Order: sequence, then structure tokens, then C-alpha cells
Amino acid sequence: MTIAGRFDVHRAQITFDYLDTETGEVWTGQIRPATRDVLLAWLAERFGVRDDVALAVEGCTGWRFVVEEMVHACVEAHLAEPADTPTQRGRKKGAKTDRADARLLRELLAADRLPESWAPPTHVLEVRTLARPYVALMDERRAWQQRIHAQLFHQGVPAPGGLLTQAGQEVLAVAHLSPAGRQHITRADDTRLRRPFKEQRPQP
Repeated sequence: MTIAGRFDVHRAQITFDYLDTETGEVWTGQIRPATRDVLLAWLAERFGVRDDVALAVEGCTGWRFVVEEMVHACVEAHLAEPADTPTQRGRKKGAKTDRADARLLRELLAADRLPESWAPPTHVLEVRTLARPYVALMDERRAWQQRIHAQLFHQGVPAPGGLLTQAGQEVLAVAHLSPAGRQHITRADDTRLRRPFKEQRPQP
């Protein structure tokens, strides 16, 4: 590679730092705003159809569109492992800044010492996108069930075995609760315990 560099992705901008190994010139700056179209235009303007460009980006939020546009622009994309990259700084650490981060990854990439992570193909990313909100909602539902059990116990009411079963709903309906306790459980049961995305769960 003739060009070796790195992107540091933020919601407002993308900080870049790349080295032309033939001339020794280093280019730094920011791409604003941090959007797909702006990045693709920047890559086309800077590198055109060159095939000797390699850029790295940490595997944090936002890496997907950055890597996809690098591939579209025929740039060799490297996804850095965010947990391992900071250890490459060594024991003596200077002030941590966006430009320092970008320079570190550029230097690691140029020296072939970049701790890389796997960049999943599109179909894997799509499955993950579908699965994550479902898992998060199921975790939230589980937490609300625990809150209901705690409220029932707090008010001396035996908890039913299954809150979402017909028998469980009948127990909740006749449970002797204070007005606030009844409101707490009714609201949780109505808005939190139903099975979200039941018909939209991602298929294996």
C-alpha cells in the first residue's frame, strides 16, 4: 500500500489521518457531517480509482457504513479491535485525543501491527440488527416480571407461576393490593409484558 491511514468515527464528524509512504506526507483533518454520502464523495475526491489505499477504523458504533463505503471506493478496509488497540500505545501514554487515536491506528496499520477484528458480511449484519432489539425487549420484559414479583411479595401476595398465562392473569386480577401497587402491576402488565415482535423474530 502507498496510502496508509485511519478514520476515527464520531456522530458529528470523522477524523482522518493518513500517510503517503512514497512522499512521507501526512494528511489530517475532519469529514463533516459523518454521513454515507459525504464520506463516499470524500473518498472519491481524495483517492479516485487508486488501488493502493488502506484505511483502518475501530469496530465501534458507526463502523459499518464507513467500511461499506471504503469497499465501494476500492479502498482496502481494516476493522480494528477496539479492546486491543489501546494496549498498543505502550506504558507511556500521552493525552488521548481524536488525532492521537487516528495517528496510532495509522502507524499500526503501516507497521502491519494492527489488532484486527472480523468484519461480518451484510447478511450477518442484517440478522444482528433484527435480533438485538428483540433480545433487548425480552430482557426488559424479564426485568418487569421481576418488578411485579417483587411488588407482590412486598404486599404479601403469592406470585403466580406464570404471569402471562391465563391462570397467572386471573391471580393478578383478584390479588389484594394497595391502589398504588395495583396501578404499578397493571401498567407493567399492559405495556411491558406482552411479547414484542412475536411474529417478527429473526429466523436462524
